Amino acid sequence: MKTNPLEDLKALAYPVRVEYDDEDAVFVADFLDLPGCSATGATVAEAYENALAAKAEWLRVTLEQGLPVPKPSKARDFSGRILVRLPVSLHASLSDRARVNGASLNQYIVHLLSAGAAGDQVSSKLEAVTGHLRAIESWMVAGSMTRPGGMSWRGTDQSERFGWQEPKHQGVAPLPTASSAFESACTI
Repeated sequence: MKTNPLEDLKALAYPVRVEYDDEDAVFVADFLDLPGCSATGATVAEAYENALAAKAEWLRVTLEQGLPVPKPSKARDFSGRILVRLPVSLHASLSDRARVNGASLNQYIVHLLSAGAAGDQVSSKLEAVTGHLRAIESWMVAGSMTRPGGMSWRGTDQSERFGWQEPKHQGVAPLPTASSAFESACTI
């Protein structure tokens, strides 16, 4: 009985990681053991399906070129069981909360751990966004102090940069700037 090496390799369970790429707003599926073998999709399922097609093509080209194909790495065997020692008061509190939420203690702890792991990812992304906002705020504060009564941007008046024009009709007062509004608020 003759086997097809490509079909045999495609049948192997290579680990795949699927992550969301904020910059491109797509899901990216990577086969960790196959360098450069990845695909994107609008959903996790689409990214995974596209990655399976990329895997088949990656394996085909690698075999045709006579290059070695890595074997799939094995994830360490995890049983899903851990033993954790808790203070009695925490154990009682978790048990009470689980009962209030209509879950077993085990289900409730898994829920909390999952939420914590997801929260860590969200927290790191929020920290990055906060850093960007602080940089923008610093830039805006620095820009507002470069020219009395208005902001400049790298030496360019904001009205020039955005094409704004001062009112040319007589009797129409220009809009107050942020600094003049602040100054008048401070004098009240």
